[in-house]
Amino acid sequence: MNNMHEIWGQRFFHYVNELQKYMRYVFTGHLAIVFMFAIGAGGYAYSEWLKEVPVTFPSALIISVVLALLLMKAAPTTLLKPADIVFFLPLENQLSSYMRRSITWSTFSQLPLPLIAMVIALPLLKATEVGTSIDYLLVLLVIIVFKGLFVGTEYSVRIANHDFVWPDRVLRLVLTFLTIQFALTWSTVAIFIGILIAMLYAKFWDKQAARYPFPYEQFIELEQNRMMRFYRFANYFTEVPHLVGSVSKRSWLTMAMKRSTFKRKDVQKYLIVRTFIRTDDTFWLWVRLTALSALGAFLIPLPIVSFIFVGALAFATAVQLILALEGGDEFTMDQLFPEEQEKSQIKAVRSLVRKLIWLHAIILLLAALPLYGLSIIPVLIAAIALIVGEATIRLTKEQMIEI
Repeated sequence: MNNMHEIWGQRFFHYVNELQKYMRYVFTGHLAIVFMFAIGAGGYAYSEWLKEVPVTFPSALIISVVLALLLMKAAPTTLLKPADIVFFLPLENQLSSYMRRSITWSTFSQLPLPLIAMVIALPLLKATEVGTSIDYLLVLLVIIVFKGLFVGTEYSVRIANHDFVWPDRVLRLVLTFLTIQFALTWSTVAIFIGILIAMLYAKFWDKQAARYPFPYEQFIELEQNRMMRFYRFANYFTEVPHLVGSVSKRSWLTMAMKRSTFKRKDVQKYLIVRTFIRTDDTFWLWVRLTALSALGAFLIPLPIVSFIFVGALAFATAVQLILALEGGDEFTMDQLFPEEQEKSQIKAVRSLVRKLIWLHAIILLLAALPLYGLSIIPVLIAAIALIVGEATIRLTKEQMIEI
């Protein structure tokens, strides 16, 4: 290919296909069920809470902070590859054309989240009598304009001064917060002042970037890290050949790892426990799902909604842990010994997952106490997590045996 337009088109086509290939495993599995229950439970709880929210609630402050955080990070999606350091040299005079398409795609791909957040916030703003319909439309305009300017600004900052990336983000965070906060509580003039400042700031960094060569290594590393985060997420649902896992010793959890008895019946238990604790993806998967469940038990005031939310996440926790701990194809020394390795491994995985579900339930019980007090509700929340988790373990086991 002799021009950057064709290169970008081909890479974008491959990128979209790559996303579709893995996302179909994500949204046709158990996560879709979790999302359905979570959105339904959250929407119902939110609508009920809006009926009682006081007019003095600091909605403008909270929404300004949330939108500022969502707009702050604006890293460009470049689709660059390691070989481009050499491959792009003959076409470097066309690099700006390639990057314009990159910045345009990055802007549109990052817009949905802050726009959705603003749409969700509209009922709260109306309930607390903050702003008018014109103000809301102008804030939506600010979101679109700021996102476009911020993606270009971060791109220029990374070229001109990579060490200034986070200070730049903090400055843009403050600018966005002040613009939206004053627009909702003072005057819409703040919006035009904020946009003018953002444009001048972007222009300044654009001029600074023009003085430096394009840092291929930095943007290639940024792109590789971005794709690796996506592959780690997709790996929870299907095997991803591109993924390189990471491990950590976690010395502070040594007490949870018993010493080996060197008996053949304990081999799999010994390996599975260490695999869970020291494999970053698996360990933090359990931590994230447990923290999310505890947050729901702590915040959701409606028992039935809390039951559904906790049950859905208990199901997801059990399924994902079983798939993660049994899905690896790594060679381990126990495979050299003539024993029923597969059956022994399944038993060890179920035993560990069962213990983790118990710990999960205890954490939920403690998290629900501040909201519901010493009543039957926290006990029921923990019991639902245990029942759903145990049922998932047993049903998954039966399916695997049939296969």
